[in-house]
Amino acid sequence: MAAYNETPTQLAAALNSLQAQTLSDFEVEIVLDAPDNQALRDILTQWQANDARFHLHINADNMGLANSLNVALSHATGTYIARMDADDLAMPKRFERQVALMKANGVAVLSTNATFIDERGQVVGEHDWIPEEPAQLAELLPLGSDLIHPSVMMLASALRAVNGYRPLPTAEDYDLWLRFLKAGFAIGATNERLLQYRLRGNSMTQGDRYKVFLVTAYLQAAYRRPAYPDAQTQVKELNAWLTKHQQADAAISARFTQNVKNLSEGKQALKAGHVLKAMHLTLPALMSPPVRAYAQQSQRFNKKYQQLRRQGGNYA
Repeated sequence: MAAYNETPTQLAAALNSLQAQTLSDFEVEIVLDAPDNQALRDILTQWQANDARFHLHINADNMGLANSLNVALSHATGTYIARMDADDLAMPKRFERQVALMKANGVAVLSTNATFIDERGQVVGEHDWIPEEPAQLAELLPLGSDLIHPSVMMLASALRAVNGYRPLPTAEDYDLWLRFLKAGFAIGATNERLLQYRLRGNSMTQGDRYKVFLVTAYLQAAYRRPAYPDAQTQVKELNAWLTKHQQADAAISARFTQNVKNLSEGKQALKAGHVLKAMHLTLPALMSPPVRAYAQQSQRFNKKYQQLRRQGGNYA
């Protein structure tokens, strides 16, 4: 777990949900990635003093999520590594069920499903169905990810075999899933809702959506190669890719975000029978090459997802 800008109430709730786990043999490696956040430092220091299973590590400077998770990994001693964000809530049987399912099905990685909560902790929705079988996810993940990163449990040996997280500008988790697949590790999921995932107003900026699209496109192309690029090569290539597509240009990012929003609204208009409105929204958006590529990327993912959903599959 990495803590950064969560509220003290959210962080305390997350820690309480871990303390309430029915599988009690665990350690929590918490990295504070905001060393000047005294409120979070005080809470975490107190928890470490009160429960020997909670271990606090404070970064000297802000290092970002991926590097912070690697710090936590370097201190972990368990067979399994469970991820969780510092504002989410784990259901009491989360650890117990994930360990049992991983043992029973021989997977190296297991995502759960989740309910969505708002900043006040109120349930506001549910995540869609996730393909569960490793063969299904091996088909779907090269086209996009439906896994819930803060719900995932992994074999520590597998995570170390692929050298942990890479500090990408976004989509660090998607990069990790693709590297797991490339290395031959089985990824599974359960649709048990073992996590409450908090939706926060500051979780996605306009510029992020364009960045996520570009990084995702690069990672998918990298996966299709015979060998996935090493970390040094990946950084060099990805920086060149982002520069080529002017990711840092705020105006371009904003136009991309608006066009993607127009595509979504156009799709809804078409479903409602408003054909002219749908055309008015979607046709100008699709004049943009990045938006067309985004639409094609989404279409490939959705087609495979619907195919797998019809097949079903279930971990008992």
